[in-house]
Amino acid sequence: MISFLKRAASKIGRFFWSWGFLKFVLLAFTLCIFLYVEEDWRGARAWVATQAKWQAQGETFDIFQLSPRPVPRDQNLAALPLFKMEPNAADKAALQPLALNQAFRINPSYDLPRGGNWQKGKLADAQKNRKLVTDTYLSVFKALPPTQDSLAEFNALYPALDELRLAAASHPYCQFEQNYRFDEPYHLYLPLITAQIKLSQFLTAHAILALDAPKPDVALEDIETNFKLVSGLREQPLLVSGLCAIGMTSVNFSVIYQGLVTHAWNDAQLAELQNVLAQTDFLADYQHSIRGEACISTSFLDQFKHQTSHAVTGLYPKRQDSAPFFRPDGWIDMSKARSANFDLTAVHFVDVNKRVLSPHAVDQFVADVETKQRSVGASFSLWNILSRVAVGPIKSAVQKFVQMQVWVDEARIACALERYRLAHGTYPGSLAALIPSDIDELPHDIMTGEPYHYQLRADGTFLLYSVGWNGTDDGGSVVFKKDAPIQIDYNQGDWVWPTPDHGNYHH
Repeated sequence: MISFLKRAASKIGRFFWSWGFLKFVLLAFTLCIFLYVEEDWRGARAWVATQAKWQAQGETFDIFQLSPRPVPRDQNLAALPLFKMEPNAADKAALQPLALNQAFRINPSYDLPRGGNWQKGKLADAQKNRKLVTDTYLSVFKALPPTQDSLAEFNALYPALDELRLAAASHPYCQFEQNYRFDEPYHLYLPLITAQIKLSQFLTAHAILALDAPKPDVALEDIETNFKLVSGLREQPLLVSGLCAIGMTSVNFSVIYQGLVTHAWNDAQLAELQNVLAQTDFLADYQHSIRGEACISTSFLDQFKHQTSHAVTGLYPKRQDSAPFFRPDGWIDMSKARSANFDLTAVHFVDVNKRVLSPHAVDQFVADVETKQRSVGASFSLWNILSRVAVGPIKSAVQKFVQMQVWVDEARIACALERYRLAHGTYPGSLAALIPSDIDELPHDIMTGEPYHYQLRADGTFLLYSVGWNGTDDGGSVVFKKDAPIQIDYNQGDWVWPTPDHGNYHH
């Protein structure tokens, strides 16, 4: 047995020291070098071609060209100490809007007054909201009796709101500080972006209480303050900022809707609401956000290419043992090309000038990408990972931006309809009657390029809607999801500006 092992070891040793094995090693090494050179060449060539293609169409891969220009600090609402980013006590490297969080802290046992579900035609529960505020007020100011004034009690609980509203009136701009550099671990101030949604909820709660007071002029100030904050997020070339702006706008619509249904707004206030809404363009915001995503993706991949360990550490700050793995740079260049082509193609889903979108084109693009990703060669390509991950969010994003613009359009028309009702005692028989006294120009349905559908009902109310994502006129019907009956299915049915107590909802 021992002699057998010695002979085997001897043969293995001679093999590894043989000329044949050396030739095998040299051949394998040569093939690896060839693979690296070929992949680097192929990736670099694809990236150069991609840059040339999109730059010729006026696109840029420099996010600083998309960033908003600086504004004077004394005119910038976002420069208030309330929005300052400061080190967190638990993690000095993680910046947080500490003053903002402190000013609008809320005990988990408390609840904010809420608007109704405007998309389902439900109004706020005024009695419940008053009780919520009074209960919170009594739990905080135990020695004080209730004031019987919910708005005053809410102001006492959150005095920073009045300070913010006052500052908003004297600061014409709102531009939040943002760091787009990828050579630092914390390159985006995400806590400041997401904190805006909470602030919007407080402004909305205050506005709902103001309508109940009734003090619609105060509610209008809240709406204008909210939209100024929204404008600061909309200017940032970040998809997360755009989505937060959509959320803040949607929350605020409950106030606009509440005031319209209860006929709380006067003509001047309605005209001001129309003016605020007319300055909002979520189609342009969509393009701005996706262009920013293209810049961010390529910048991050560049950082990953040149400093792999640092880039990984930036993603996972607690991981200090990151080390670059060996891979051809061409794979990163190929990923950049694929990611840029994907994002910048998606930019042009909407036509900002004609104010239209083709949902069919979006669905077809997504289907084509998914088909290519399922092919044998593409399934294992590293440069397909980014587009594979992004294809779902892109469709969801374009739908959210376009849908919010439809709501903005319909809100403007609804304000014009209310102005007409104030002047004539009834709603008009057609939208054409609104021009020019109640609205300068009627927006058209983004889904079709045709006018929004409008109908004056026999009971004096109106029906206003877009044909929605399916592009089919369903008569103003709203469809709910089969697997989630309380959620509206925005892929089916129409996108309706709701009217309370009308049966347009189908489960």
